[in-house]
Amino acid sequence: MSSPFDYGGPAAPGAFARVLDERLMRVVYQPVVDLRTGRTFAHEALVRCSEPGFESPIALFAAAVAEGRTGELGRLLREMASDNAPDETLFLNIHPAELNEKFLVQPSDPIYNHTADVYLEITEGVPLSHFHLCQTILSEVRGRGVFLVVDDLGAGYSNLKYIADLQPRVVKIDRGLVAGLTIDSRLFRLVSAIVVMCRELGAQVVAEGIETEDELSACIAAGARFGQGYFLARPAFPLPAVNWPDLPDPARTQTRRREPKRPARTTRTPR
Repeated sequence: MSSPFDYGGPAAPGAFARVLDERLMRVVYQPVVDLRTGRTFAHEALVRCSEPGFESPIALFAAAVAEGRTGELGRLLREMASDNAPDETLFLNIHPAELNEKFLVQPSDPIYNHTADVYLEITEGVPLSHFHLCQTILSEVRGRGVFLVVDDLGAGYSNLKYIADLQPRVVKIDRGLVAGLTIDSRLFRLVSAIVVMCRELGAQVVAEGIETEDELSACIAAGARFGQGYFLARPAFPLPAVNWPDLPDPARTQTRRREPKRPARTTRTPR
C-alpha cells in the first residue's frame, strides 16, 4: 500500500486553482452508526468533485500538495461541511500535508465555531518523520475541545504506538480487517483483540467498510461500538438515513464467542 505522502504527478497548470477558487466541489456525508442502537452517532464529511482529473479525492489532494494549497483546501472543506450540517456531530478528514501549513491551529478555523462535536480523522499511516509535528498540532487542537480519530488501523504502517501517543477518542478499523469478517473466523479473534486493546487505551472503535449483513453481525459480536459502510448508508447529501437491517434489537445482539463447555467436576468417593 502506498504512503499517504505518495502524491503522484502534478496537476495541469491552473486547473486546480480554478477548482479551489470557484469551489467546484461538494461535500457528502456518511453516517457513523451506533451498533448498539442502529442510530446515527455522527456523519463523516467526504469531498466529491466532478471536474476532469479531480474525480478522486486522492487526485484532488495530490494537486493541492503540488500547488502548495493543501491547508486552503482542507479549511474550505471544513467550512462547507460545517455550513451544510451545522447541528450535526462531524467526522472531518485531515490530510497529513495540512499539518505543515498549520491552518488547524488558527482560532478562526470553522471547527471551533461548529455547534456540535467535531472529530478530526488523521490516517494511521503518518510517516514517523512527521509524527512529532502531528502530535504537537493535534494536542493543541484537542485542548480546544476537538476530538481525535486515528483512521485506517490495520492498513499500511500499523504502528500501534500511535494509538498510545496520540490518545484518540476513536479508532477506525480499516476495511481490510472487516471484509469477509465472520464470527467463526480467525480474523474475528484479531478484530476482537483490537477492540479490547483500544478500549483499554480509552478509545472507542468504528468498524469501517461494512458491506454485508454478516460483516455487520460479526462487528457487533466483536464489540465494535460504531460501524460505517455501504451496507448501512452510502455517502449523500442531504444527510442519508441509516438502512438498519431487520435484526433483533442491536442492544441485545452483542453475541460473544461461545466458550467450550468445561467437563463437569466429579467428586471422588473416599474409599
